[in-house]
Amino acid sequence: MFYDSAMTEAVPRSATSSDVVQASPIPILNPPPVDLERLRSYRKDRLCQQMDQYGVDALILTNPVSLRYSADWREYALFQSHIPTYYLVVEADGRLTMFGAYAEAHATIDEFRPAHHPNVFDGGLDTAATSEGFAQDIFDLVGACRVGLERVNPTAVGALHRHGIDVIDGEPLVELARSIKSDDELTCMRHSIAVAEAAIMTMRERCVPGATENELMATLHQVNIANDGDWIDGRMLCSGERTNPWYQEASGRRIEAGDFLAFDTDMIGPFGYCADISRTWIVGDVEPTTEQRDRYQLAYDEITHLAELIRPGRSFRELADAALHLPDEFVANRYACIAHGVGMSDEWPRIYHRADWDEHGYDGEIEAGMVLSVESFVGSDSGGPGVKLEQMHVVEADGLAPLSTYPFESSLLMTGTP
Repeated sequence: MFYDSAMTEAVPRSATSSDVVQASPIPILNPPPVDLERLRSYRKDRLCQQMDQYGVDALILTNPVSLRYSADWREYALFQSHIPTYYLVVEADGRLTMFGAYAEAHATIDEFRPAHHPNVFDGGLDTAATSEGFAQDIFDLVGACRVGLERVNPTAVGALHRHGIDVIDGEPLVELARSIKSDDELTCMRHSIAVAEAAIMTMRERCVPGATENELMATLHQVNIANDGDWIDGRMLCSGERTNPWYQEASGRRIEAGDFLAFDTDMIGPFGYCADISRTWIVGDVEPTTEQRDRYQLAYDEITHLAELIRPGRSFRELADAALHLPDEFVANRYACIAHGVGMSDEWPRIYHRADWDEHGYDGEIEAGMVLSVESFVGSDSGGPGVKLEQMHVVEADGLAPLSTYPFESSLLMTGTP
């Protein structure tokens, strides 16, 4: 699908007139019916399967994304991301025990217990002392066993060892569990994407000369929160000369007619699922330059070429080797990867460019049920405008099916609208 500036409607695929429940400058979409019990059961079963494969008796989780996945737990997520106040123990039989949370009841939690908080803010500077209390909490619950542990202070690992608890990294287990999506998860993801696309359309309406990058970035956050979303992972929006190189975050710069406006949503939306979409367009009713068209076409070719190659059974290395070769002037400013997993955030795997493979690449195999974002950034090392494009897909038995549907720019593609 392609965007045509003559289009008179700006309604995302799943945001029909029956979905929008209030007339407002901020679009509000009706969430789809989701069997939450089945959704939660699937995710917990995925974790238990990985625990069994790794020979782990319990998982100790502190990452707010892992907490949402395992227990549909949402409390103070961003606070928890930098001050881990509470911790969740998932036992091999699926029992969930939460330590230190503010809530006293939750549909998925079997038991609440007080905590010895493994952080300086709550527990003070003597982290060794608080870690002893943390380890005692775990020992009292599961005894001397083997656990998978997420991010805590290093003193906590030593304390667990002193209690006879064997510790392995819990993150690989969680990432592997999250990598294969159920139909319910895909329903949630499609809704989060629809909210993101509604936000993009609202951004486009407000994308007029004189508006600031920060104002447009705020629109994405506003629509997300209004639709019961959670947060934005990065302020990835820039314009004009700031589009190249990439990773320049939103600023107070006022956009001008003829500028490229480029962004990456990085949006953790409704149900806790990520909508990771990038688009680039021209500000104002201005004819694109040849340079703008050429770079947009190259970025579009890069993501469409790779999408045609991805199917179950292909290795990450095969895809890196078969990806589109960028002309030399665009190699230095290439994007960090050609594709990556998406679920409740960016997730395993990250598939590197061929040029980065020897230093950073790791292999694996594409499986049905994965959701992948295919990405491109095209910006010359000699300057000029940059183009960021990113498209979300679900891996099916015979290839990829697109999840994100916001149109590309027909005026910037030499092939035009098909």
